[in-house]
Parts: sequence; structure tokens; C-alpha cells
Amino acid sequence: MTAAPSATELAEILSPTQVRCFMDCQVRWWFKYGVKLPESQNGKLALGKAVHAALTANFAQKIETREDLPVIGVRVLFREAWAAECQQTEFSDDEDPAELAACGEALVVKYMDEVAPRIDPGGTEIRVHGEIGGVAVQGWIDLLDTEGRIIEIKTAARRPAAIAPDHRFQLATYAQLTPGANGSARIDTLVKTKVPAIVTQSFTPAASDYAATQRLYALARQSMRKELYMPNRLSLTCSRRNCSYWRCCEREWGGEVPEK
Repeated sequence: MTAAPSATELAEILSPTQVRCFMDCQVRWWFKYGVKLPESQNGKLALGKAVHAALTANFAQKIETREDLPVIGVRVLFREAWAAECQQTEFSDDEDPAELAACGEALVVKYMDEVAPRIDPGGTEIRVHGEIGGVAVQGWIDLLDTEGRIIEIKTAARRPAAIAPDHRFQLATYAQLTPGANGSARIDTLVKTKVPAIVTQSFTPAASDYAATQRLYALARQSMRKELYMPNRLSLTCSRRNCSYWRCCEREWGGEVPEK
């Protein structure tokens, strides 16, 4: 195990992902960001990364050409990204790599046909950083269109009924840190149902969303540096399937992490 950092080194730079992880399970945050144990990925995460890679590559070149790639070309990009992700993925017994690949390819094609032509990208994979609530914060934006709207591309197993609190927090963070952002945002969710679907949700952070970032980053850093971490066995993501650290968690805190 990597040596634990000192209290002053902990949470030196935060991100929306770190805060979400900490709020979901403090112990998982400690293993991942504190002592930096390697984390394996399941098929669900691999699919999301491959879809993201293919679509991002399309928009990166569209900035120069002002045209989308042919759909067949983006399908090839997805297949290449999927093959690379499969090499570092631990598929569970009920995950069929071939089915996941077919699903991902169908989602990419649908997005390219229905959504991509209406996006005028100004930047892709933009690293943003700054200070919120006295805390150094960074993140990566999927897309910023030429009007200054932030667009995040996500995959999900179910249609979202509303924008989740962690996504509101993420978008409010990015709206503050992104040069050229106009305050508006959108989430495009590619839904992995039998019939692929795309749900587009527009969002403009309210004053309460900005207030949450100002308070929670500071509070999260303070809590992280106290080094008093508790596993959250009540979390919906607490399972052997979803957490690479379940063995360490059981060994150090006892109890039993559920299979799924």
C-alpha cells in the first residue's frame, strides 16, 4: 500500500468527483484518493468511457472542420476505444462484453444521427481549475459550445427523471471555473435500454447551487483532513461488484459487503 499522505497534503486539490465519492463513502474516498490504491473497472464503466472517447474524438475534429465525422468512422473509433477498455476491465458474470459493445455502438450511432449535428463545439476535454470556498478545485468538461454552454455526456441504465444532485453540483462547479461559460449547461444521457434512448436536460445553476459548492468544498476538505473515515454500507453503490476496495473494507472495518 502507498504511504498515507500527511493531513496537510490531503485534499489539496478537490473535484466534483472527489466530493461525490466522499459523500457516498468516506472509506472508498480514502482508498482511492488518500492512499491511491488502484481501482478496477466493470463493464458499465468501460462502456461509458468508450462511448465518451468516440464522441469526444468526433467533436475535437469538428472544431477544425465544422463537420461531424461520418457515422461509420465514429463507430470505428468506438470499437477501438472499447477494445482498449476491455483489456483493463473485470467483467462480472452477468456482463456480456459482446452485448455491451453492441449497446455502446448503437448509442453512439443514435447520438451521431440525432444530437451531434446540432452541436457547434468550441472546446472538448477542457481542464478547468480555480478556487471555490477557499479550496483549490479542478475538473474536466466534456464540451463547451461556441455560445458558452457546458455540455456533459453521460451513460445510464435508466432514463433520468431529473438532474441528480451530484450532477447539479458538478455543473455549478464548472460554470464558475470555465472561462467563456455563459452559465447555462446541458446533460445528454445515453440510456442503455433495449431500445437505445437519449435524454437531453438543460440546466442553469441557481444561487442555491452556487452556495452549495461554496460550502461543501470547504466542509469536505475539513472532514477529509480529520482522517476519521467510516464505511457507508447503506450506500446504493456499496457492493463487491461496484467497489474495488471491498476486501480492504471488510478486513479493516469488519462486516460483509454485499455482492450486488
